[in-house]
Order: sequence, then structure tokens, then C-alpha cells
Amino acid sequence: MKQIKEKDDKNAFKALFESHYQTLYNYARYNISDEDACHDVVQDVFTYLWDKRHDIEIKQTMRSYLLSSTHNACINHLKKQNTKKKHISEFLYGTDRSEDGYDPIFENALIENLNNIIEKLPPQCKEVFYLSRIKGLKHKEIATKLNISTRTVETQIYRALRTIKKNLHYLILLFFTFF
Repeated sequence: MKQIKEKDDKNAFKALFESHYQTLYNYARYNISDEDACHDVVQDVFTYLWDKRHDIEIKQTMRSYLLSSTHNACINHLKKQNTKKKHISEFLYGTDRSEDGYDPIFENALIENLNNIIEKLPPQCKEVFYLSRIKGLKHKEIATKLNISTRTVETQIYRALRTIKKNLHYLILLFFTFF
């Protein structure tokens, strides 16, 4: 690191990158399921290291420093993903967002499309989804009420959500294009 820091030695940095990249990628992959995101996380760690090479004081081994940085970058990535999921969830369930410029006309179109998709679900799937998401019943309560297994309830909810997500995907992309 001394050579990289004092002489801006790109070859030394490249050697550092090549010797640690796979280990850091594997560590990120253990924590994040998306391969592209793992590559991005590790790339960001090395980019930060290069950008801050003159200011960084590393008091541990380079390997330890890089693993710690990758760990923190993974946590930050997962936090961002959870924030995105939260916004999507708020968007799908019609939470009031008028204070941040959200358009109620778009919300009405989304709700209309969501209702149309739910109406087209197979009868049992639609009923299980309604009891779970609208009425708020627990899986065991639904299973008892409909005389089916809890596993069937879980499967029907999974199918309903998969269908809804598949059909609303374009609307969500449109939403994030404008907001």
C-alpha cells in the first residue's frame, strides 16, 4: 500500500486488485444473491481505496481492511435494497405520498390494474390472497376456513404475488422513471 500511496503506482494497485478480488467477490456473494451487485460492491471498495489512497491510514492487514470494507459495502447495499423494497411496497399498497409529489391519478391507475389482476387469478388463489392480504387472516386460519393445508395456502399466496409482480412490473418501472 505504501508504494500505491506514495508513488501512485497503478501496477501495484492492479496487483492488489487481482490478488484480492476473488476473495472479496466470494465474501460479497455469500451476503448478496445478485452476482452483478457483488461485482459492483467489490468494484466500489477498490474505487474508494484508490480515490482515498493518500488519506487512508490502514492499521491492520490489507486483507482485513478489504474484507471489512467489503462487509460494510454489503451492508450499505442491502440497506439500499430494503429502502427500494419499502418504496415499492408503499407504492403497491397505496400509502399517501402526496407530500413528495406522488400523483394520485397514477395511484388510481395502479389500484385499478391491481384489482384487474387479482380478479383474473384462479378462484382458490384469489380467495386465499383476499383472506390473507385484505382480511389479514393468518395462514393457519385460512387453511382451517377453506379446509386446505397451510402449505397450500402458502403456495396460493406465492402464486398470487408472483402473478401480481409479473403483471405490475412495467408500472413499477414507469413509476421509478418519473419519480
